[in-house]
Amino acid sequence: MSAKEFAKQLKVEIENFAAQGQDSVSIETLTSGLDKFINSASEESESILIERLKAYLQSEVEKEKYNHSADLEMFKSVIQTGQNALRAIVLLNGGAAVALLAFIGKLADVSRLNIPLFAAPLTIFVVGAFLSTISSGLTYLTQLLYSEEGKWRTRAGVSLQIASVLLGLTSLCLFGYGTYRAYGAFIALGT
Repeated sequence: MSAKEFAKQLKVEIENFAAQGQDSVSIETLTSGLDKFINSASEESESILIERLKAYLQSEVEKEKYNHSADLEMFKSVIQTGQNALRAIVLLNGGAAVALLAFIGKLADVSRLNIPLFAAPLTIFVVGAFLSTISSGLTYLTQLLYSEEGKWRTRAGVSLQIASVLLGLTSLCLFGYGTYRAYGAFIALGT
């Protein structure tokens, strides 16, 4: 019962007493009417509390949906960034190997004696490209293991993920080392 309904009901009861010839209302009658209001007001408050609780829970559900969606998008972004990094490393090492092969081919026309200078850098670039390709394949196996439940699958997924990252970093380091060795070969070629 709302406060207005209570006031209307109280007014009706007081008018009934006046119609019966009473000039005053006893305290007992007034307190019993107020008790009705208090009890009905608490019922209203409980229903209001229930509605507030429902609204709060619904807002929490929406927050969780948003957080889950944001986490999912972040996860997709991390996977895509990792795949792009691995592609870049494959292109670095593979491109360097192809460029070095082209240079060695041209060098073979001029002087075959200097070709062994470039064997080590070429091998380093090829191994770097191979390791980054393996790393790329391991990312797919990692995702396969993560996609299903199981303690051993999670452990294997973490292990493969670490191996994939280490292979990618090793491949990147091999590119740097191969570049250094190729630089040394070019310097030796010039002397």
